[in-house]
Amino acid sequence: MPWDKDTSTVTMALADEAPSRGHVAPKWRGTQADQADMSALGKEQVLRRNFRYISIVGFGCTLIATWEVVLTLLAQGLTDGGTAGLIWGYLIVATGFLLVFLSLAEMASMAPTSGGQYHWVSEFAPPSCQKFLSYITGWLCATGWQCAIVAIAYLAGTIIQGLIVLNHPDYEGQRWHGTLLVIAITLFSIIFNTFLAKRLPFVEVLILILHVCGLFAIIIPLWVLGPRRSAKEVFTEFNNGGDWNSAGTATLVGFSTTITALIGYDCAVHMSEEIKDASETLPKAMITSVCVNAASGFLMLVTVCFTLGDIDDILASPTGYPFMQVFYNATESLPGTNTMTAILVLTLTASTITEVATASRQLWSFARDRGLPFSDFFGYVW
Repeated sequence: MPWDKDTSTVTMALADEAPSRGHVAPKWRGTQADQADMSALGKEQVLRRNFRYISIVGFGCTLIATWEVVLTLLAQGLTDGGTAGLIWGYLIVATGFLLVFLSLAEMASMAPTSGGQYHWVSEFAPPSCQKFLSYITGWLCATGWQCAIVAIAYLAGTIIQGLIVLNHPDYEGQRWHGTLLVIAITLFSIIFNTFLAKRLPFVEVLILILHVCGLFAIIIPLWVLGPRRSAKEVFTEFNNGGDWNSAGTATLVGFSTTITALIGYDCAVHMSEEIKDASETLPKAMITSVCVNAASGFLMLVTVCFTLGDIDDILASPTGYPFMQVFYNATESLPGTNTMTAILVLTLTASTITEVATASRQLWSFARDRGLPFSDFFGYVW
Protein backbone atom coordinates (compact mmCIF):
# COMPACT_ATOMS: atom_id res chain seq x y z
CA MET A 1 0.00 0.00 0.00
CA PRO A 2 1.51 3.37 -0.98
CA TRP A 3 2.15 5.72 1.90
CA ASP A 4 0.66 9.20 1.84
CA LYS A 5 0.87 11.82 4.56
CA ASP A 6 -2.78 12.63 3.96
CA THR A 7 -4.70 10.47 6.44
CA SER A 8 -7.77 10.35 4.19
CA THR A 9 -5.70 8.91 1.34
CA VAL A 10 -4.41 6.13 3.60
CA THR A 11 -7.95 5.45 4.75
CA MET A 12 -9.19 5.22 1.16
CA ALA A 13 -6.38 2.83 0.22
CA LEU A 14 -7.17 0.61 3.21
CA ALA A 15 -10.84 0.67 2.32
CA ASP A 16 -10.12 -0.49 -1.22
CA GLU A 17 -8.07 -3.45 0.05
CA ALA A 18 -10.29 -4.49 2.95
CA PRO A 19 -12.63 -7.37 2.14
CA SER A 20 -15.09 -6.06 4.76
CA ARG A 21 -16.13 -3.35 2.30
CA GLY A 22 -18.26 -5.90 0.43
CA HIS A 23 -18.40 -6.83 -3.23
CA VAL A 24 -19.08 -3.33 -4.62
CA ALA A 25 -16.34 -2.10 -6.95
CA PRO A 26 -14.44 0.93 -5.63
CA LYS A 27 -15.83 3.23 -8.35
CA TRP A 28 -19.37 2.58 -7.09
CA ARG A 29 -18.67 3.28 -3.42
CA GLY A 30 -19.20 7.02 -3.78
CA THR A 31 -17.16 9.82 -2.28
CA GLN A 32 -15.17 9.93 0.94
CA ALA A 33 -18.16 11.63 2.52
CA ASP A 34 -20.35 8.68 1.51
CA GLN A 35 -17.92 6.21 3.03
CA ALA A 36 -17.67 8.28 6.18
CA ASP A 37 -21.48 8.36 6.44
CA MET A 38 -21.70 4.58 6.02
CA SER A 39 -19.06 4.09 8.68
CA ALA A 40 -20.85 6.44 11.08
CA LEU A 41 -24.11 4.59 10.44
CA GLY A 42 -22.39 1.25 11.03
CA LYS A 43 -23.41 -0.07 7.61
CA GLU A 44 -21.56 -1.85 4.83
CA GLN A 45 -21.73 -0.53 1.26
CA VAL A 46 -23.42 -3.27 -0.76
CA LEU A 47 -25.33 -1.16 -3.33
CA ARG A 48 -23.89 0.69 -6.33
CA ARG A 49 -23.89 4.48 -6.02
CA ASN A 50 -24.94 5.21 -9.60
CA PHE A 51 -27.54 7.95 -9.01
CA ARG A 52 -26.64 11.60 -9.49
CA TYR A 53 -28.55 14.82 -8.85
CA ILE A 54 -30.63 14.90 -12.04
CA SER A 55 -31.48 11.19 -11.96
CA ILE A 56 -32.64 11.32 -8.34
CA VAL A 57 -34.70 14.45 -9.12
CA GLY A 58 -36.29 12.43 -11.92
CA PHE A 59 -36.84 9.58 -9.46
CA GLY A 60 -38.76 11.79 -7.05
CA CYS A 61 -40.75 13.66 -9.70
CA THR A 62 -41.85 10.57 -11.64
CA LEU A 63 -42.71 8.51 -8.58
CA ILE A 64 -44.98 11.15 -7.05
CA ALA A 65 -46.39 12.10 -10.51
CA THR A 66 -48.24 15.08 -9.06
CA TRP A 67 -50.01 16.45 -12.13
CA GLU A 68 -50.91 12.93 -13.27
CA VAL A 69 -52.46 12.05 -9.91
CA VAL A 70 -54.31 15.37 -9.79
CA LEU A 71 -56.00 14.39 -13.05
CA THR A 72 -56.79 10.81 -12.10
CA LEU A 73 -58.30 11.76 -8.72
CA LEU A 74 -60.20 14.75 -10.05
CA ALA A 75 -63.60 13.20 -9.28
CA GLN A 76 -63.09 13.17 -5.50
CA GLY A 77 -61.99 16.80 -5.38
CA LEU A 78 -64.76 18.06 -7.64
CA THR A 79 -67.40 16.16 -5.68
CA ASP A 80 -66.18 17.36 -2.30
CA GLY A 81 -64.89 20.90 -2.54
CA GLY A 82 -65.35 21.80 -6.20
CA THR A 83 -62.85 23.82 -8.19
CA ALA A 84 -62.38 26.40 -5.43
CA GLY A 85 -61.80 23.68 -2.83
CA LEU A 86 -59.28 21.94 -5.09
CA ILE A 87 -57.24 25.06 -5.85
CA TRP A 88 -57.14 26.59 -2.36
CA GLY A 89 -56.72 23.17 -0.79
CA TYR A 90 -53.80 22.46 -3.11
CA LEU A 91 -52.00 25.62 -2.03
CA ILE A 92 -52.54 24.80 1.65
CA VAL A 93 -51.39 21.19 1.29
CA ALA A 94 -48.38 22.12 -0.87
CA THR A 95 -47.21 24.68 1.70
CA GLY A 96 -47.59 22.22 4.55
CA PHE A 97 -45.80 19.42 2.74
CA LEU A 98 -42.95 21.72 1.77
CA LEU A 99 -42.29 22.33 5.47
CA VAL A 100 -42.48 18.60 6.19
CA PHE A 101 -40.05 17.67 3.44
CA LEU A 102 -37.64 20.45 4.41
CA SER A 103 -37.38 18.70 7.77
CA LEU A 104 -36.93 15.30 6.14
CA ALA A 105 -34.27 16.73 3.83
CA GLU A 106 -32.36 18.07 6.82
CA MET A 107 -32.41 14.66 8.50
CA ALA A 108 -31.40 13.02 5.22
CA SER A 109 -28.36 15.28 5.06
CA MET A 110 -27.33 14.16 8.55
CA ALA A 111 -28.03 10.43 8.13
CA PRO A 112 -28.47 9.40 4.47
CA THR A 113 -29.58 5.80 4.97
CA SER A 114 -32.06 3.67 3.06
CA GLY A 115 -33.86 3.06 6.33
CA GLY A 116 -35.02 6.65 6.39
CA GLN A 117 -37.68 7.43 8.96
CA TYR A 118 -37.28 4.45 11.24
CA HIS A 119 -33.56 5.15 11.57
CA TRP A 120 -34.18 8.82 12.37
CA VAL A 121 -36.78 7.86 14.96
CA SER A 122 -34.21 5.62 16.62
CA GLU A 123 -31.84 8.58 16.78
CA PHE A 124 -34.19 11.34 17.93
CA ALA A 125 -36.83 9.59 20.04
CA PRO A 126 -36.42 9.45 23.85
CA PRO A 127 -34.09 6.57 24.81
CA SER A 128 -36.86 4.84 26.75
CA CYS A 129 -38.97 4.22 23.64
CA GLN A 130 -36.49 4.39 20.76
CA LYS A 131 -36.64 0.72 19.84
CA PHE A 132 -40.42 0.44 20.02
CA LEU A 133 -41.14 3.61 18.03
CA SER A 134 -38.46 2.78 15.47
CA TYR A 135 -39.88 -0.72 14.99
CA ILE A 136 -43.44 0.58 14.52
CA THR A 137 -42.22 3.26 12.10
CA GLY A 138 -40.28 0.67 10.12
CA TRP A 139 -43.34 -1.53 9.72
CA LEU A 140 -45.54 1.42 8.72
CA CYS A 141 -43.05 2.54 6.07
CA ALA A 142 -42.40 -0.96 4.72
CA THR A 143 -46.08 -1.89 4.40
CA GLY A 144 -47.03 1.58 3.18
CA TRP A 145 -44.61 1.49 0.27
CA GLN A 146 -45.65 -2.05 -0.67
CA CYS A 147 -49.28 -0.92 -0.85
CA ALA A 148 -48.33 2.19 -2.82
CA ILE A 149 -47.12 -0.01 -5.68
CA VAL A 150 -50.60 -1.39 -6.24
CA ALA A 151 -52.23 2.04 -5.83
CA ILE A 152 -50.35 3.54 -8.77
CA ALA A 153 -50.69 0.36 -10.85
CA TYR A 154 -54.45 0.49 -10.19
CA LEU A 155 -54.67 3.99 -11.63
CA ALA A 156 -52.71 3.05 -14.76
CA GLY A 157 -54.65 -0.18 -15.29
CA THR A 158 -58.12 1.28 -14.85
CA ILE A 159 -57.27 4.25 -17.08
CA ILE A 160 -56.55 1.74 -19.85
CA GLN A 161 -59.94 0.20 -19.13
CA GLY A 162 -61.52 3.67 -19.31
CA LEU A 163 -59.94 4.20 -22.73
CA ILE A 164 -61.53 0.98 -23.94
CA VAL A 165 -64.92 2.24 -22.73
CA LEU A 166 -64.39 5.56 -24.53
CA ASN A 167 -63.44 3.93 -27.83
CA HIS A 168 -65.88 1.03 -27.65
CA PRO A 169 -69.14 2.14 -25.96
CA ASP A 170 -70.53 -1.40 -26.23
CA TYR A 171 -67.74 -2.76 -24.03
CA GLU A 172 -68.99 -3.86 -20.62
CA GLY A 173 -66.13 -3.27 -18.21
CA GLN A 174 -65.64 -5.88 -15.53
CA ARG A 175 -63.71 -5.39 -12.31
CA TRP A 176 -61.59 -8.46 -12.97
CA HIS A 177 -60.49 -6.92 -16.27
CA GLY A 178 -59.06 -4.00 -14.33
CA THR A 179 -57.48 -6.37 -11.82
CA LEU A 180 -55.66 -8.23 -14.60
CA LEU A 181 -54.35 -4.94 -15.98
CA VAL A 182 -53.11 -3.95 -12.50
CA ILE A 183 -51.34 -7.32 -12.13
CA ALA A 184 -49.76 -6.96 -15.58
CA ILE A 185 -48.39 -3.47 -14.84
CA THR A 186 -47.09 -4.58 -11.44
CA LEU A 187 -45.36 -7.64 -12.92
CA PHE A 188 -43.80 -5.50 -15.65
CA SER A 189 -42.44 -3.10 -13.02
CA ILE A 190 -41.00 -5.95 -10.94
CA ILE A 191 -39.36 -7.56 -13.98
CA PHE A 192 -37.91 -4.20 -15.03
CA ASN A 193 -36.40 -3.64 -11.58
CA THR A 194 -35.07 -7.19 -11.50
CA PHE A 195 -33.22 -7.22 -14.81
CA LEU A 196 -32.66 -3.56 -15.64
CA ALA A 197 -31.87 -2.10 -12.22
CA LYS A 198 -28.47 -0.83 -13.41
CA ARG A 199 -30.23 1.22 -16.10
CA LEU A 200 -32.66 2.82 -13.67
CA PRO A 201 -30.81 6.17 -13.28
CA PHE A 202 -30.71 6.65 -17.07
CA VAL A 203 -34.36 5.64 -17.40
CA GLU A 204 -35.35 8.11 -14.65
CA VAL A 205 -33.84 10.98 -16.63
CA LEU A 206 -35.80 9.94 -19.73
CA ILE A 207 -39.00 9.67 -17.72
CA LEU A 208 -38.39 13.10 -16.19
CA ILE A 209 -38.29 14.51 -19.73
CA LEU A 210 -41.57 12.73 -20.51
CA HIS A 211 -43.03 13.98 -17.23
CA VAL A 212 -42.27 17.62 -18.08
CA CYS A 213 -43.01 17.50 -21.82
CA GLY A 214 -46.16 15.46 -21.23
CA LEU A 215 -47.51 18.23 -19.00
CA PHE A 216 -47.35 20.75 -21.83
CA ALA A 217 -48.57 18.21 -24.39
CA ILE A 218 -51.80 18.08 -22.38
CA ILE A 219 -52.34 21.62 -21.13
CA ILE A 220 -51.64 23.36 -24.47
CA PRO A 221 -54.53 21.60 -26.29
CA LEU A 222 -56.75 22.40 -23.31
CA TRP A 223 -55.72 26.06 -23.42
CA VAL A 224 -56.41 26.28 -27.15
CA LEU A 225 -59.48 24.06 -27.58
CA GLY A 226 -61.18 23.76 -24.20
CA PRO A 227 -64.23 25.70 -23.00
CA ARG A 228 -63.74 28.54 -20.56
CA ARG A 229 -65.14 29.06 -17.09
CA SER A 230 -64.95 32.45 -15.38
CA ALA A 231 -62.38 33.19 -12.70
CA LYS A 232 -65.20 33.79 -10.22
CA GLU A 233 -66.58 30.29 -10.84
CA VAL A 234 -63.17 28.65 -10.58
CA PHE A 235 -61.89 30.39 -7.46
CA THR A 236 -65.04 30.96 -5.43
CA GLU A 237 -67.50 28.12 -6.13
CA PHE A 238 -67.32 25.27 -3.64
CA ASN A 239 -69.23 22.01 -3.97
CA ASN A 240 -70.75 19.69 -1.39
CA GLY A 241 -71.64 16.72 -3.56
CA GLY A 242 -71.07 14.29 -0.72
CA ASP A 243 -73.85 15.87 1.35
CA TRP A 244 -71.61 16.71 4.30
CA ASN A 245 -72.76 19.06 7.04
CA SER A 246 -71.08 22.04 5.37
CA ALA A 247 -69.04 23.08 2.35
CA GLY A 248 -66.03 23.47 4.65
CA THR A 249 -66.24 19.84 5.75
CA ALA A 250 -66.64 18.75 2.12
CA THR A 251 -63.54 20.73 1.15
CA LEU A 252 -61.51 19.09 3.90
CA VAL A 253 -62.66 15.67 2.70
CA GLY A 254 -61.65 16.66 -0.82
CA PHE A 255 -58.11 17.34 0.42
CA SER A 256 -57.52 13.61 -0.19
CA THR A 257 -56.91 14.43 -3.85
CA THR A 258 -54.18 16.99 -3.23
CA ILE A 259 -52.63 15.07 -0.33
CA THR A 260 -52.28 11.96 -2.49
CA ALA A 261 -50.79 14.03 -5.31
CA LEU A 262 -48.11 15.55 -3.07
CA ILE A 263 -47.19 12.83 -0.59
CA GLY A 264 -44.19 10.51 -0.69
CA TYR A 265 -41.09 12.55 -1.50
CA ASP A 266 -39.23 10.49 1.08
CA CYS A 267 -38.96 7.96 -1.77
CA ALA A 268 -35.55 9.39 -2.65
CA VAL A 269 -34.37 8.81 0.93
CA HIS A 270 -34.71 5.06 0.49
CA MET A 271 -32.33 5.27 -2.48
CA SER A 272 -29.73 7.21 -0.50
CA GLU A 273 -27.19 4.36 -0.44
CA GLU A 274 -27.22 4.44 -4.24
CA ILE A 275 -26.61 8.19 -4.56
CA LYS A 276 -23.14 9.63 -5.03
CA ASP A 277 -22.38 12.26 -2.38
CA ALA A 278 -25.73 11.47 -0.79
CA SER A 279 -25.56 13.84 2.19
CA GLU A 280 -25.36 16.81 -0.17
CA THR A 281 -27.12 15.58 -3.30
CA LEU A 282 -30.14 13.94 -1.64
CA PRO A 283 -31.62 16.94 0.24
CA LYS A 284 -31.19 19.22 -2.78
CA ALA A 285 -32.86 16.67 -5.06
CA MET A 286 -35.74 16.16 -2.63
CA ILE A 287 -36.62 19.84 -2.42
CA THR A 288 -36.16 20.30 -6.17
CA SER A 289 -38.62 17.45 -6.76
CA VAL A 290 -41.13 19.01 -4.36
CA CYS A 291 -40.92 22.41 -6.06
CA VAL A 292 -41.03 21.07 -9.64
CA ASN A 293 -43.98 18.79 -8.97
CA ALA A 294 -45.89 21.31 -6.87
CA ALA A 295 -45.58 23.91 -9.63
CA SER A 296 -46.52 21.51 -12.43
CA GLY A 297 -49.42 20.11 -10.43
CA PHE A 298 -50.79 23.57 -9.74
CA LEU A 299 -50.48 24.52 -13.42
CA MET A 300 -52.38 21.39 -14.45
CA LEU A 301 -55.03 21.89 -11.75
CA VAL A 302 -55.77 25.50 -12.70
CA THR A 303 -55.86 24.59 -16.41
CA VAL A 304 -58.35 21.78 -15.88
CA CYS A 305 -60.54 23.84 -13.53
CA PHE A 306 -60.85 26.56 -16.19
CA THR A 307 -61.50 24.17 -19.10
CA LEU A 308 -63.56 21.33 -17.63
CA GLY A 309 -66.95 22.66 -18.73
CA ASP A 310 -70.02 21.35 -16.92
CA ILE A 311 -68.95 19.58 -13.71
CA ASP A 312 -71.97 17.27 -13.52
CA ASP A 313 -71.40 16.20 -17.12
CA ILE A 314 -67.80 15.16 -16.68
CA LEU A 315 -68.47 13.47 -13.33
CA ALA A 316 -71.01 11.28 -15.13
CA SER A 317 -68.41 10.09 -17.66
CA PRO A 318 -68.80 6.36 -18.40
CA THR A 319 -65.00 6.02 -18.46
CA GLY A 320 -64.87 6.43 -14.69
CA TYR A 321 -62.31 9.22 -15.06
CA PRO A 322 -63.61 12.80 -15.54
CA PHE A 323 -60.30 14.00 -17.00
CA MET A 324 -60.81 11.71 -20.00
CA GLN A 325 -64.15 13.37 -20.71
CA VAL A 326 -62.48 16.79 -20.35
CA PHE A 327 -59.92 15.77 -23.00
CA TYR A 328 -62.61 14.49 -25.35
CA ASN A 329 -64.86 17.52 -24.90
CA ALA A 330 -61.94 19.84 -25.67
CA THR A 331 -60.48 17.98 -28.67
CA GLU A 332 -63.68 16.32 -29.97
CA SER A 333 -61.31 13.65 -31.24
CA LEU A 334 -60.80 10.07 -30.13
CA PRO A 335 -57.19 9.91 -31.45
CA GLY A 336 -56.38 13.17 -29.65
CA THR A 337 -57.94 11.95 -26.40
CA ASN A 338 -56.19 8.58 -26.73
CA THR A 339 -52.82 10.26 -27.23
CA MET A 340 -53.21 12.62 -24.28
CA THR A 341 -54.39 9.79 -22.05
CA ALA A 342 -51.59 7.49 -23.23
CA ILE A 343 -49.11 9.99 -21.79
CA LEU A 344 -50.67 9.45 -18.36
CA VAL A 345 -50.57 5.67 -18.75
CA LEU A 346 -46.85 5.83 -19.61
CA THR A 347 -45.93 8.15 -16.75
CA LEU A 348 -48.02 6.23 -14.21
CA THR A 349 -46.46 2.95 -15.35
CA ALA A 350 -43.05 4.59 -14.93
CA SER A 351 -44.16 5.69 -11.47
CA THR A 352 -44.97 2.06 -10.65
CA ILE A 353 -41.44 1.06 -11.69
CA THR A 354 -40.04 3.70 -9.35
CA GLU A 355 -42.43 2.63 -6.58
CA VAL A 356 -41.08 -0.91 -6.80
CA ALA A 357 -37.51 0.40 -6.49
CA THR A 358 -38.38 2.45 -3.41
CA ALA A 359 -40.41 -0.31 -1.75
CA SER A 360 -37.70 -2.90 -2.33
CA ARG A 361 -34.99 -0.70 -0.79
CA GLN A 362 -37.17 0.10 2.21
CA LEU A 363 -37.94 -3.60 2.70
CA TRP A 364 -34.28 -4.57 2.26
CA SER A 365 -33.08 -1.94 4.72
CA PHE A 366 -35.60 -2.96 7.37
CA ALA A 367 -34.63 -6.61 6.90
CA ARG A 368 -30.94 -5.68 7.17
CA ASP A 369 -31.74 -4.26 10.60
CA ARG A 370 -33.56 -7.49 11.55
CA GLY A 371 -37.00 -5.88 11.57
CA LEU A 372 -38.79 -8.49 9.44
CA PRO A 373 -39.48 -12.21 9.50
CA PHE A 374 -37.05 -14.02 7.17
CA SER A 375 -34.69 -11.06 7.41
CA ASP A 376 -31.75 -13.14 6.13
CA PHE A 377 -33.63 -13.71 2.87
CA PHE A 378 -34.97 -10.18 2.35
CA GLY A 379 -31.74 -8.52 3.51
CA TYR A 380 -29.43 -10.38 1.14
CA VAL A 381 -28.06 -8.53 -1.91
CA TRP A 382 -27.01 -10.67 -4.85
